[in-house]
Amino acid sequence: MYVTNADTRRADKKTSTTMIQHNTKLRDSNEWPKPPQNFPLLMTPTEAAQFLRLDQTNLNPQSAKRTLNYWRDKGELRATKYARRVWYLKDELEKFLRNKTEK
Repeated sequence: MYVTNADTRRADKKTSTTMIQHNTKLRDSNEWPKPPQNFPLLMTPTEAAQFLRLDQTNLNPQSAKRTLNYWRDKGELRATKYARRVWYLKDELEKFLRNKTEK
């Protein structure tokens, strides 16, 4: 059996399509990933939302990220932009919680 260029292109296209669908499912997922045992000093928006326990408030991950952005826009929560991404320092999240704590 001979493999033609057309067969190879079809296989490559199928693999690419499968990978895109998988990545889209992960990005658009309404399910929370398992939280880390120990939260790192520098967190992704999802980890930051879990640190603030937004995953326990019936918000999906996308809504929780929008909530973090809302607090950032209001100046209540500071984030770090690095490598074209938004990160949250654990110290900033703890400071945010102290400011939100009733006195």
